[in-house]
Amino acid sequence: MSYHSFHAEDVKAAIRKRFGSLAKFEMEHGFPPKSVSAVLRGATSARIGAALDAVMVLERATVLLKSSEFSGSTAMRRGAHRLNREAA
Repeated sequence: MSYHSFHAEDVKAAIRKRFGSLAKFEMEHGFPPKSVSAVLRGATSARIGAALDAVMVLERATVLLKSSEFSGSTAMRRGAHRLNREAA
């Protein structure tokens, strides 16, 4: 999955969720300052692109996990909570 298939703001949000800031992401990966922003605006860098792809794969996996987290939950199949049923 390529970071190109996501909006730049979604990529930045995913980086901020995992690293706190774009600057921290750049420092931890040894990228020059502002390089991620430059790549998201259209500059090319295979190394930064690969790092962004990795972040987005993790983000996509996290989103899929959260969306299916309650799919088999018995709480969802039981219906309304006892107190809600009594109040109705």
